[in-house]
Amino acid sequence: MHQPASIFNDVIGPVMIGPSSSHTAASVRIGQVIRNMMGGQVRKAVFEFSAQGSLATTYQGQGSAFGLAAGILGLAPDDPRVVDALTMAKSAGVEIEFLITDEPCDHPNIYKATMWDDHGACLRAEMASVGGGMIEVRKIEDIPVLLGGGYYETIFLLGNLSAARAGKIYADAAALMASSGLSYDEISLHHNEKGDYLFNIKSSVPLPAKAGSLMISAGKRLDISPVLPVLSQKEYKGLFNTGEEMLAVAAAEHLSPWELAVKYECLRGGIPPEEVLKKMAGIVRVIRRTMDASEQEQNEYADRILGRQAYKLESAKLLEGATMNEVVKRITLMMEAKSSMKVIVAAPTAGSCGVVSGTLFGVASVIHAGEEALVKAMLVAGLIGIIIAEHATFAGEVGGCQAECGSASGMAAAGVVQLMGGTVAQALDAASMALQNVLGMVCDPVADRVEVPCLGKNVMCGCNALAMANLAMAGFDQVIPLDETIQAMAQVGKMIPMELSCTGKAGLSVLKTSREIWHRLND
Repeated sequence: MHQPASIFNDVIGPVMIGPSSSHTAASVRIGQVIRNMMGGQVRKAVFEFSAQGSLATTYQGQGSAFGLAAGILGLAPDDPRVVDALTMAKSAGVEIEFLITDEPCDHPNIYKATMWDDHGACLRAEMASVGGGMIEVRKIEDIPVLLGGGYYETIFLLGNLSAARAGKIYADAAALMASSGLSYDEISLHHNEKGDYLFNIKSSVPLPAKAGSLMISAGKRLDISPVLPVLSQKEYKGLFNTGEEMLAVAAAEHLSPWELAVKYECLRGGIPPEEVLKKMAGIVRVIRRTMDASEQEQNEYADRILGRQAYKLESAKLLEGATMNEVVKRITLMMEAKSSMKVIVAAPTAGSCGVVSGTLFGVASVIHAGEEALVKAMLVAGLIGIIIAEHATFAGEVGGCQAECGSASGMAAAGVVQLMGGTVAQALDAASMALQNVLGMVCDPVADRVEVPCLGKNVMCGCNALAMANLAMAGFDQVIPLDETIQAMAQVGKMIPMELSCTGKAGLSVLKTSREIWHRLND
């Protein structure tokens, strides 16, 4: 069952500790799922990363290792202890190992895990980080499944069965679920080529313990809780899936950009408008606290390339341009917070966390816009992210940095239009022009850290967003509609070589200076 993108699940969030949403936050969530699968008792976990993917070279520097440990220990992505989780796991007697293999992989961010509980029981699973902190469970005991983190998932491992026997279990269980009044959204039967079966129940509420004995007399039960802030739901009728549809809804119902965003998220999450606004207000306050702390505190973290630099803008001789200079400063503050392992908001990723937040907060500061205006602008930025999430990707490992900082630039441009009182059409035009300017941007982090050239790309994409919002408000012709621009973005992303997609295998990543920094930090 495809669940459409949510502003809070897929675009604006997660609230997390840096440095990377695809690596750190996603790894925490994968660790949480593993903890659930093992009933809260994980004694040992071995993770295998393919040398053909991105994790083999980035799992240490970009936080996958301590993120997995944090999730296994039950920590949340925004818990300050995430960065110390490997040490905490060792102290708790939890063994965590990482192996690099030559096995092929069909996605650059594949996590193959083998886990043991306190009693020696073993379980195998395969997960993927698919961008912006979003995850998928793709296999359990080599049986294909698809768990996205938005449901309460109940899994019954049935073992090796004949197709007839498995079919009867499924039919009996489905009938019993229907007659007993138990709440569920979807039930499904899955198997591999060897004839191993599992039974999966997806629900928006936990399945009672007695339900297992009612349905299935044999087979191990796994209960997996949601890891996303907005739950999945069965009855989603949909509001729009493209920019063109978005324009049509706005015109028919006379909605402003932020009203359209609220209506979409209400339908997607089954939540009232006041909850949507409250959730975004909470995110805006997190960003403000982080920016304020980053400006006032001596944020340091040993394993980083860049020290504090935002303060230098205060005394430097700069070109005129109060809005741009304020945006540059605030983008830098967010990136410094990320690099010193403070709480940030991935929007849409941690590597691009400065673009949307820094641009919108910078503009709001100059025009004296308050929290309510920022909440609306962030929602509109999320609205553009919805279309990107549905038709392209936020994963730098899949689409290069155009998928991260590039997407954020389009989102920020639309958010600036909202701050300036623009229309839905102007927001889409600004986003399209901003995205057109960043197609093909590669991801080649220096020394396996999300700092260089990430800071510069965040700044560049924030300034791009400012300029394109101005052009849209002035009535410039975007020429290529947003939907077609995103289509091109997805196509270009697939053409970017794997070596230039956040794997540390080309570009700035392999230069002499980059290697020297890597050795200095790792030593």
